[in-house]
Amino acid sequence: MFFNRKKTDRKRRGHRRSEKPATAAHPLEQFIVEEMELSGDAKYQQQSTGGRARRRPILWLVPARLAAGWIVLWLILVLAPLFSRHPWPPDETRVLAVVWQMWARGDVIVPMFNGAFASQPSPLLAWTIHLGWWLFGVNDWWPRLVPAVFALASMFLCAPLAHLLWPGRVDVARYVPGILLGGFFWAIYSTLLFTGMPLVFSTLLAVYALAWTWRKRDLRVWLLLGLALGLGMLSQGVMIYLYVLPLALLAPLWANEGPRPKWSYWYADIFKACLVGLAIFLAWALPLGMRAGAGSAVAALFIPLSQQTLSIFPLATPWWWYLFLLPLLGLPWFVWPLTWMRLWHMRGVRLNAGILFCMVWTVPVIALLSLFALRQPQFLLPLLPAYALVVAYLLLDENLSAHRHDTLASTMIFPMILVGGVLAVFPGLPRMAFLPDILWSVSPFVGVAIILVGIMLAWLPLPEAKQRITSMVSVVVVVSSLMLLVVGWRFDPLYDPGAVTTVLAKVQSEQRPLAVTGEYAGEFDFGARLARPMHVVDADNAALWLMQHPQGLIVSFTQAGQPWPATDLTLVYEIPYGNQAVRLWGAKSETPANGSVLAPDALTPHGQ
Repeated sequence: MFFNRKKTDRKRRGHRRSEKPATAAHPLEQFIVEEMELSGDAKYQQQSTGGRARRRPILWLVPARLAAGWIVLWLILVLAPLFSRHPWPPDETRVLAVVWQMWARGDVIVPMFNGAFASQPSPLLAWTIHLGWWLFGVNDWWPRLVPAVFALASMFLCAPLAHLLWPGRVDVARYVPGILLGGFFWAIYSTLLFTGMPLVFSTLLAVYALAWTWRKRDLRVWLLLGLALGLGMLSQGVMIYLYVLPLALLAPLWANEGPRPKWSYWYADIFKACLVGLAIFLAWALPLGMRAGAGSAVAALFIPLSQQTLSIFPLATPWWWYLFLLPLLGLPWFVWPLTWMRLWHMRGVRLNAGILFCMVWTVPVIALLSLFALRQPQFLLPLLPAYALVVAYLLLDENLSAHRHDTLASTMIFPMILVGGVLAVFPGLPRMAFLPDILWSVSPFVGVAIILVGIMLAWLPLPEAKQRITSMVSVVVVVSSLMLLVVGWRFDPLYDPGAVTTVLAKVQSEQRPLAVTGEYAGEFDFGARLARPMHVVDADNAALWLMQHPQGLIVSFTQAGQPWPATDLTLVYEIPYGNQAVRLWGAKSETPANGSVLAPDALTPHGQ
């Protein structure tokens, strides 16, 4: 019996000894498998020196490369209009004229245009441009780059906001900047010198502060919210409250995950943040009111609600126009069938807080904007980040990523064929007043080309969703850049002010006053570096103005009203400007330019 026990003990000890190598080999085997998965190789690889195993990839390298890719695409998009065109009237030249007049007067408080208070002030945009001029000198590229910089900051502010809305969804946060950049409306609007992008950044900063307060329960974030509201008021007055307050006040509708905030504290913080934002605005508005009158400060607060327009869009639109615009502003993501398939897959499932957050952010604002008589597409610009967040979630959420992403119906083939067909027949359709006229000037062959590209896509293999997103963003940026280049090179000769500004700068150097008749959108203020703005006079009062300013000259456009009576004036100079000419009129005793300092050699003075 004792012998059997010893024999059994030896067997157990031997069994334990035989298990040791296997147990010791298990971590090595696991390590090799992990290395193979990370490197994507089928074989175990060693470094060329030392025989040691390859290091694991740096965790931040993948998102850094992706962010660098978005920045490169943004840079391509921004450089296209910088190299292909000048600022175009009336919208861009008006903003540039206001900013330049503030700089020329050394006045950072009162924005002026044509000698009067500017009806669309945006001191935040003006101060940012002034900062660049102080650093780089006065130039024409920095003012046009500022809106694009605000757009870039807004893109990357969407990433931390996505982290708060959907914690743990890393891919959603990584790709949402690209999805926002990959929208045609956002891409083109980022290149315009206009006051919209500072408002977008301020809105996103305020929305991020609300999400941070909800997730982190940090009671100090109301200071950040107040700062964002103040920056928004310095961008577009009370418009910022229209985009932020509905989301803040309706928080019980979307804050349904985790412990709910104590609503008395929540609304108290919102009230305090509004006071901080108002205090920031008053720090500029009170000096403005003391210098330009109280009406100017009130106008700066409320005018953007009724006068923020872009001339390229119609002013009279029906109440449902925003609903019509939403699919167009969401291109190309709106027509990607995969997003709709993922959304259909979520039917019957309780919506998470992130989706509800974006819905409450957008739906009440669209309803409120529809109540105003003036409806413009740029009013929806601060809502596009919410749309990009939802699209990123639908395409990259780990619970939805495997749903019908590899079917032919989920590709852009059929949408491209549909869009191409619409563009091909659009020139033959009757004109609609609420749509831009440029849609009827597109050649039908553009639509045919889009159809052919869509058909060719049917023979390409289907990559995963991430690669398809990257490809689509790249295509949108390249197409938008090419379009901006073509449009700029084709139409910029109509708006090149070079010859006119040369003459006006020389006139100014002689200390001669200038006036202008007709509609003037600041086309020449910055180009000629006019230290004093031109007086705006009626054509019928031109002779009277010249009697009061005998050494002055009056500028007119041949396609607008001309000074009258012509017998009291002398046409001093006529300068080609696009498809018309700019005329300079002097007093009756003035002689036409004949090679004097007013007449550059490249120009032909009147009478020669």
